[in-house]
Formats: sequence, structure tokens, C-alpha cells
Amino acid sequence: MLRVHDWDRAWRALPLCLLVVATVIAVADSSAPPYDRVVTVALAAVVAVWHWWMVLAHPEWPERALAPMAVYFTGLVALTWALSSRHPAYGLLVLACFPTAFATLPGRYAYLGVAVTAFVAVDGPSSLLNSRSPWLIASALTGAVLAAFIGWSIRALEAEVERRRAANRALESANQALENANQALESANLRLALLGEENAELQGRLLAAARQTGVTGERGRLAREIHDTVAQGLAGIVTQLEAAEEAANDAGAVRRRLAVARSLARESLTEVRRSLDDMRPGPLAESKLPEALSSLVSGWSAANELPATLTVTGTARLLHPEVEVAVYRAVQEALANVARHAGAGKTGVTLSYMEDVVVADIRDDGVGFTPLAPAGTGGGAGTSGGFGLTAMRQRVVRLAGNVEVESAPGQGTAISVTIPAIPAAAERETT
Repeated sequence: MLRVHDWDRAWRALPLCLLVVATVIAVADSSAPPYDRVVTVALAAVVAVWHWWMVLAHPEWPERALAPMAVYFTGLVALTWALSSRHPAYGLLVLACFPTAFATLPGRYAYLGVAVTAFVAVDGPSSLLNSRSPWLIASALTGAVLAAFIGWSIRALEAEVERRRAANRALESANQALENANQALESANLRLALLGEENAELQGRLLAAARQTGVTGERGRLAREIHDTVAQGLAGIVTQLEAAEEAANDAGAVRRRLAVARSLARESLTEVRRSLDDMRPGPLAESKLPEALSSLVSGWSAANELPATLTVTGTARLLHPEVEVAVYRAVQEALANVARHAGAGKTGVTLSYMEDVVVADIRDDGVGFTPLAPAGTGGGAGTSGGFGLTAMRQRVVRLAGNVEVESAPGQGTAISVTIPAIPAAAERETT
């Protein structure tokens, strides 16, 4: 289908093309005197310059300027009539005037231009006035009607092209809307990527709400805290006193054991006060978890005169206070069980920071035990029963973690505590 740009180029070039063809025919006609041919060529040159100046040199005039185009069309028709009067070949140029009328004149003026062109097509108005032949009048009317139909067809074609333009603009608008929808989808994907952080905040809020549970939960907390502070402190004091009694003949050893017992008593008293106030353990209140565990392991090693090491893997970061407390208490309980039951030669503690969880592994090379055996059968880093391991499990499970115990008689014991690595920022958002 003819496009608007194609039609625009066609009507601008058509007069010049037909003028050249007609001029070649007129010049090649030997029946005309040379002088007449020269005049004809000169007049054709005037038409060419006129069309070039009014249309080609000023391409914006046909679109916006009515007055210049009215002058242009009037001059073109007059020059065309003059040329067609000189030689019949210029009837080709008359044909170019029909579409030019609709291309340069707006609205009903175009039909007036068609009517004038029709009179030129029948050899001019003067010929029509001097003639009494009915067929000449009919020819003029027929030419005008035919030209009007052609012009109407051109206008209809332009309307169809404009309709297609509007459809294309609507399609571009739809494509833009689709692109906006894609951008909105990308934004939604970005929000989904942030769900992990929002989930951490939600877990923090749930932990904060868990602190406000009823009397049963508070009793369980106090029971665990008393076990982790008073019970373990008293057990350590008893151990030191028994060791001092066995070394009664060595005054230096007795003083050293009594000093350790006195230190354990003071630490236990401080932890009891902190537990009653629902505060974090002393070491965690003053330092980060790796440093607190390092102090715990080194102090335990010195008090029990057993070699123990701490290894930290991954990138250490601040975690939710209850997560750090649970890890600290789990290591503390496991080390206490090693001192009481394992008979170990060495103990190792590993703290691992992973992407989603934090893991504490406590291993010893002691006597080991059967994990499913009844409480009181002895063991290493953790016994199969007793309140110590039960309290440890309760702490960890409450935080959606888990405790795994691996042991066998004579093969030592390994405890692995895994807890979700809830960031400390979640705690700050809930306060």
C-alpha cells in the first residue's frame, strides 16, 4: 500500500517528470519552427524553476502555507495552459495538475483547482466560451467529475494512512505500557529479594514476643538459668574443694584451688543476679560471642587443668542476643559435662558462622557413652539424659535450632548445636 511519504515524494516529482517528457516530445517535433521550439523550451524552463522554488526549495510550504500554495497552483495552471496551447504533448503536464490540486490546496479549494484544471484540459476557458459544441461542455464536466473522484480517492487514501498512523501510535503506547509492566515486575522481583531480610525481622519480632510468654515459660527460663549458673558454679566449687582436700599437704596447691573456688563463687553470684534481671551473661555483655567463648574455654582449661582450644570459622558478626546466649550456654554446659564425666585428655570447640546458621561443635576424646542410655550412666561432652542436656535442647529448639549428639563407649563425644543466624538488627527493630 502507498505510504504517506511515498505519496508526498510522488506528487512533488510528478510535474517535473511529465514536464521533461513533454518537452522532449515537443522538441523532437520537426513540424514546429525552430523559433517556436525555443520559446516552448524557455517556457518549460520557467515552469521547472517555478515548481522548484515553490515546492522543492521550500518543502514546508505545502504543509503550512495556504497563500504561497494558492499562488503556486495558479501560476502552475496558467503556465501549463500556455504550454498546452503551444504543443499538445503538454497535456501530460495538465494531468499532473489534478493530484497537485489536492496536495497543495486545502478542503473545498482543491475541488475548485480541479475544475480549473478540467477547463485547461479541454483547451482552456476561451476555447470553451467560443465554442457552441455540446460535446466540449460535456467533456469539461466529465473531466472535472473524474478529477474530483481521483482527488477524493487521494483524500481517502490519506485518511486511511492517518488511521494506520493512529493504530501504530496506539500500538506504541501498548508497548510502552508493557515495558512499564516489565519494570514493575522487576521491582517486584527486587522486593522478593528483600524477603530474606524481612523474614529475619519477623523472626526477631517473634523472639521478642516469646519473652512475654506466661508463667510456665518464665519458670522454665529460671530453671535453665539456675542450672547454668548456680548448679554449674557449685559443681565447680565442689570440684576445687575436693581437689584442695586431696592436696592438703601442699599449701600452694590448696591456696590455688581455694582461689579458683572463690572466683567461681563470685562469678556464679554475678550470673545469678543477671539471670534474675533477665540480662545477658556477663562475658556477652562486655564482648562479642567469639571473645566470650575464648574466655570461657581458656578459663575452663585453667580451672580443670585440661587442654582446650577454640576455633572460629567464617566471618564473625553480631547475632540476636538470644542466639548468642543459647550458643554460649550450650558450650558452657558441654564443657561442664566434659569436666564431670568424660575423663578426657583434650577438648576442642569450633564456632562456625555460615550464611544462614551458626554452629557450635564441642568434641572430646573421653570415655564416651551410649547416647540412648538412661541418665546417670556417665558420658562426655553431653550425657544422654539429665537436666543439663534437656535445658540445652530447650534453649536451642525454642530458636528453631537443633542439637545432635554423637558418642560411643571409648570413642569420645561430639555435640553439634545449630541455630538460625538471626542478625542483631532484628532485635533493634523490635525495641
